[in-house]
Parts: sequence; structure tokens; C-alpha cells
Amino acid sequence: MAFVCQVPENREFGVSPGAPVQPYSIRDDAYLLFLGNEVYLLACPRRRDPAAVLPVNQRG
Repeated sequence: MAFVCQVPENREFGVSPGAPVQPYSIRDDAYLLFLGNEVYLLACPRRRDPAAVLPVNQRG
């Protein structure tokens, strides 16, 4: 597995108008990936497929 990128903790993503509120989120107008935990994305360099990406949660 190879390191691809890191999503910092509490990284907010905008919510489309009319989208449901994310439960246990900090705010109603933003979504948090993995509820605010830092996430590392690892991938297999031999497989060129989106399914070959593994998210690793900081607080796993």
C-alpha cells in the first residue's frame, strides 16, 4: 500500500440546499468526513481501480 493523501481532522464539506443534516455533526450546513477524524488514504499501486483505495481512520 502507498500513501495517497491525508484529509485533516474537522475538514468541512459544503451541503447542497435541501440535503439532510448529518447526525452528530458540528454544524447543520456542513458535512464532516468520518465525523471529523483525520483520515489517511492508502492505495495499491498495482491495481488501477478506485476500489483499491483504503481509508485509515486516525482514531481507528
